Amino acid sequence: MAAALWLAAALASLALFLRGGTRHYRWFYRPGGDARRRRFLLRALRPTLHFALLTLVALVALRRLDTLATLPAEFAAARVAAIDLAGGTMPLSLLAWSTLGGLVVGGVIAGLVERWRGRPVTLGDVESVLPTTRGELAWGVLLSITAGATEELFFRLLLPLLLVLCGIPGVAAFALACVLFGAAHRYQGAAGMVATALVGAVLTLAYLLSGSLAAAVLLHVAIDLNALVVRPVLSGRVR
Repeated sequence: MAAALWLAAALASLALFLRGGTRHYRWFYRPGGDARRRRFLLRALRPTLHFALLTLVALVALRRLDTLATLPAEFAAARVAAIDLAGGTMPLSLLAWSTLGGLVVGGVIAGLVERWRGRPVTLGDVESVLPTTRGELAWGVLLSITAGATEELFFRLLLPLLLVLCGIPGVAAFALACVLFGAAHRYQGAAGMVATALVGAVLTLAYLLSGSLAAAVLLHVAIDLNALVVRPVLSGRVR
C-alpha cells in the first residue's frame, strides 16, 4: 500500500513537471534582471524539486535509503537479464573511463561537424538550453550536473523500484521508466523524446551492469556536458 501511494505521488510530480510553464513559479520571476539567466536556473530548480526531493523523501519514508549506495534486491532479475544481453558485467571504473573517452571523441567530432554545417546536429529541439555566450557555459555545467543527478535518482531508481514493489516485473518496470524519461523531454519534440528514451535504456544498462547508480549519474552528466558545453564551444555557437 505504501509503495502504491508513493508511486501515485511520483507520477503526480512527473505530471506537474510535464505541465511546465512559468505560471507555477510566479514567485521566481521578478521584474527586471536577466530573464535568460532565470530560465537556466529554473531548469535546474524544477527537476530538483520534482525528482530529487521527492525521491529522497520517498526512500526515507519507505526505509530504503540504502538503495542510493547498493542495487536493490528487487532489481536482481533485471540485472541478470542485462548481464545476459551484454555478455557480462562492467566495473564502474571501466565504464567511467570508456564513457569519458567516447564522449570526448564524439563531442569533438560532432562539434566540428556542427561548425562546418552551421547548425546543431541533434535529433530534437534543444535550442532553449544551449549556451550562446561564454558566461552561459557555467549554466550548461550546472544543468548537466543537475539533470544527471536528479533524473537518475527518479527514473533509474525510484520509479522502477516503486513499480516492482507494486508487482511489475523488473525489466518491464525499467522499460516503462525509460518511456516516461523520454516523455519528460517532450520540449525536444517527438524525435527528441524517442532519442531520450533510447538514452534512458543505455543508462539503465550502465546502472544494472555496474550495480551502481553512480555509473548512470556519471554517464548522464557526461552526455549532457558533451551537448551543453563541449559541442557549443567547438561548433562556434558560443560568442
